[in-house]
Amino acid sequence: MLDEELNETAVKAKAITEIVEIALNNLAKVDLSREEALAGILSQIAIQVDMKDLEFALELNKKYHKSFLENVRK
Repeated sequence: MLDEELNETAVKAKAITEIVEIALNNLAKVDLSREEALAGILSQIAIQVDMKDLEFALELNKKYHKSFLENVRK
């Protein structure tokens, strides 16, 4: 049961990641930089989610942003 739940979570996380990349690529086609597109998406998310979700996202940022940047630069 736990393995199935973990697999389902991984599939959902991968789907979300891919959808965000598609959105970023489409926004680039209207001359938005990656940072501008991310900021725009984040603004909409911030408006639509509960504060607890934003707080969780901030914790993820604190934990993983540096590692993400290091992997992007490779």
